[in-house]
Amino acid sequence: MVAQMATAITLAVFLERCYAYNGVWKRVAVLPPSNPPWPPTYNMSLSTITMQCNFSGWSSPERGSQFGIVSYDWSNAKRQWAAQKPMDCEERLQTQAQLTKTQNPASHVFVYRNLVKALPWFSSVREKLDDPNYSGFFLKFDPNAKPYAVPQCAPEDPNKCTLYYHDQEQTPEVPTKKVPEPDGTCTEGVCDCGVNPCGEYLFDHRNGSMLRNWILNELVLGPTAIGDKNIDGLFMDDYWCSNLICEEDPTVHGSWNQTMTAVEESILQHKAYTWSLIPGEDNANASPLELTKDTCLPLLREACNVKSRWQNGPVLFGVGHNGTNLTQLHQDLAFFLLARGPYAWLGWGTWGMTWPFNPEPRHGELPPLPHGVPRPSELDMDYGEPEGLCFEISAGVFHRQWSKVKIALNCTSFESMFEWL
Repeated sequence: MVAQMATAITLAVFLERCYAYNGVWKRVAVLPPSNPPWPPTYNMSLSTITMQCNFSGWSSPERGSQFGIVSYDWSNAKRQWAAQKPMDCEERLQTQAQLTKTQNPASHVFVYRNLVKALPWFSSVREKLDDPNYSGFFLKFDPNAKPYAVPQCAPEDPNKCTLYYHDQEQTPEVPTKKVPEPDGTCTEGVCDCGVNPCGEYLFDHRNGSMLRNWILNELVLGPTAIGDKNIDGLFMDDYWCSNLICEEDPTVHGSWNQTMTAVEESILQHKAYTWSLIPGEDNANASPLELTKDTCLPLLREACNVKSRWQNGPVLFGVGHNGTNLTQLHQDLAFFLLARGPYAWLGWGTWGMTWPFNPEPRHGELPPLPHGVPRPSELDMDYGEPEGLCFEISAGVFHRQWSKVKIALNCTSFESMFEWL
C-alpha cells in the first residue's frame, strides 16, 4: 500500500492532504466519497473495522468475524499459497472470506484487489499473462532501454524470461544462501506463477475498453470477488501515477481514472463497497483519524455540526495504543460516540488498521503475539442510538445523549464520562 500519513487537526485538512499526491494529482479516486449501499447501524460491534493478514496461514475467522468490516490483505496465508503449484492467492482469499462469513453473516467481509499491479499469484491475472492474445493488457520492457533496472528473468531460472515489465518487490522466491528467508518461500526449487517469472507486473490501462471490461467483469465482479455472496467489498491497492511515467505519457493516468470510475460505480451498483470511497482513503490508504489531547477540541468543534462531513459521510477512527496495549480506550470510545455519524468505524489506530489478533501480524509489523491483543468488551456493549448531535456544554467539554448512556469528553483534562441510564 502507499502510505499517506495524516497529521492534520481537522478532517478537512486531513482530507486535503490525503487527496494530494506529491503536489501533482489533487484527486486520486474518481468518485466523490460515498456511503456504503447497506443501511447504517449504530450497533457498536458492527461499527468496528480491521485489515487482516496472517502470513503463515489462515487468519482467525472467529476473531475477524467480530468486526463490522474485516478486510483481508493479499499476503494473508502467503506461506501457504507461495508454495502451491501454481500459486493460489486469489482462491485462498475467497476461502478466507467464506470462513469468516460463516462465523457471522452480519460482518462485512472484504478482499484485496490491485488495479495497477498485475499479480500473477492471482489465477485470473496469471491466465491473461500466459495468453499472448492479451499481451496488450500489460506494460512491456523497452528493448531500447537495456540494461534494465530490474531482472527480466526468474531468479531461480535464467532461462525463464519475459517481455513484460515486472519487479520482485514482495515477490515469493526460492530460498538462497543470500536470501534464506524470502518474502514467501517457493518449494522444490520452483516458483510457479505460470509461464512468466514471478513478479509484480503492471496493467497498461491505455489498452482501453478491452482491459477495462475484463477488470470489471472478472477481477472485480467475478466469482472470487464481488460475485461471491460472502464478499461485500474490496480493498483496491495502489494507484497511478508515478511522476516519471505520467510526465512521459499523461494518458496513463487518464486511462486509469476511467477504469477506476467504472469500477467504483459498478461496485456500488452491485451493493458492495470499497475503502477508496471513504474520505482520505482513496489513494490505497487505510489510515484512521487518531485522537490526541491537542486535537480533541478542534476535531469535536468541527464534528458537532449537522452539516459537517462527520455527520454526512463515512469516517474511520483509530484507538490509541503502544503496540500491544490500548493507551486511551475510554477517551477514544467517547470521542467516537460523540463525533460519529451514521457510517463510522473504529479500529486499530495505525496506518494499515490491522488489529493484531493473529500470531503473525501483517508484514511482521509487531512482535508475534500468541493470542494477539484482546478486543475490549467496550466494543461490544449496547449504547443504544444517538438522540441528537454532540455539543459543547461548557468550554472544552462535549456531551452527547444516547438512548442508553450519556457521554462526555473534557478536552482540557482529557477525561471521559459514561453515565448509563
